[in-house]
Amino acid sequence: MTSNITNIIRIQQYLKGELSPEEMNKLEREALDDPFLNDALEGYLQKGVNTQHLTLLQQRLQNRITEQPQERNRMLFTSQRLGIAAVACLLFVLACVLLWMVNARNTANKTNREVTVELNTGDPIPSGNGLSIARKLTASSASPAAGWDHFNDYIAQKAKSNMAKGVIVLRFQVNQQGRPFNIQVIKGTEYSQLNEIKQLLKGGPAWEANKSGEVEFVFE
Repeated sequence: MTSNITNIIRIQQYLKGELSPEEMNKLEREALDDPFLNDALEGYLQKGVNTQHLTLLQQRLQNRITEQPQERNRMLFTSQRLGIAAVACLLFVLACVLLWMVNARNTANKTNREVTVELNTGDPIPSGNGLSIARKLTASSASPAAGWDHFNDYIAQKAKSNMAKGVIVLRFQVNQQGRPFNIQVIKGTEYSQLNEIKQLLKGGPAWEANKSGEVEFVFE
């Protein structure tokens, strides 16, 4: 009851222009949520009390009521835009992740599909007089820095014309300068010209540095 009386007094003060602008605004805001204020305004209007001020108050209240849906619509529109932007950012991140995964998978598949161009032990050796050829036996073996064609040209030029026929497998390590060392004979220990083969390897073209090699030499 005390609150209602206070509201009536405040309305009367409002109608008389006795409230400050801050107090008038506060009363208007409270009237939006207080049905009693609306009822009181109607009662004063029926009694003909300060109709002009009541009309002004009603108009201002009506304006505030009209502005509320507009404000809510603006807030809703802003929230929708923020939501759309967040979804777009999430989709962009997911697309980047999927693209990275596809590229990584393609790279792995490409690596697995790479074919070692060097001959392996299962490849047939061409026959011919004076044939000299070298090839690596494992995919991880070191290769000549300038390529196998260059190395085999070197072997063909430097090998003695009277080299005995045979197959020799040498295992060795390569230092930082690309020079073979710690040469071991894996196959062909009975070959009569092992020293010549080792010298060809030591004095020949450089190899991939800091690796180990296992190479087969074939002389026909």
